[in-house]
Amino acid sequence: MTHPTTGHHHGHAPANRRRRILKTAAPLLVRVPAARARRAVILLHDERGLTEAAEAGCRALAGCGYLAVAPLLYYDTGGRIFPDGNFAALEPGDLAADVAGALGHLDRRLGLSPRATAVAGLGQGAHLAAWAAAEHGLPAFGVEPREGPWPALPALPVLTGGLGASWLSLRDEAGTWDEAVRFLDSARTLLPDEETE
Repeated sequence: MTHPTTGHHHGHAPANRRRRILKTAAPLLVRVPAARARRAVILLHDERGLTEAAEAGCRALAGCGYLAVAPLLYYDTGGRIFPDGNFAALEPGDLAADVAGALGHLDRRLGLSPRATAVAGLGQGAHLAAWAAAEHGLPAFGVEPREGPWPALPALPVLTGGLGASWLSLRDEAGTWDEAVRFLDSARTLLPDEETE
């Protein structure tokens, strides 16, 4: 619309464009199983972003009864997919907030406690998954896990060594998601508190 006295259009971009005003957690891709889920998995995508492979992982987990959420870690860098990877542009503190936001969503909005949650990662996302698992006391697995570009984080072998039996490393091949589900089903930290049952 043109203003009658100035002769220009009212369509200016906000003055805060391209500046982060409020720190928020990443938006989530959510895949819900057909039956009521009592357990959940936070899936952290690889350095290329929220690709079809990440979405397929969420669908596979939901198909096996897990509520799967995948934070879009690149939400603040202007894209969903980066073919050459862009993880070096992400700060560990922001990534930690994204995982905490996903845990909070599962707890407050969906009634799934952190105790009923696991973390998974694809590629370099597995480094983040191992870090999140160590920070929050959760089981985790990685599909083709690789070291990420974050020198401030403990090295991937240090994290996975500390997780012990709460960590599973998988190759990306036929049967990967079936093996992941067997691991999740047997993870002791995913069992509900006996006193609350």
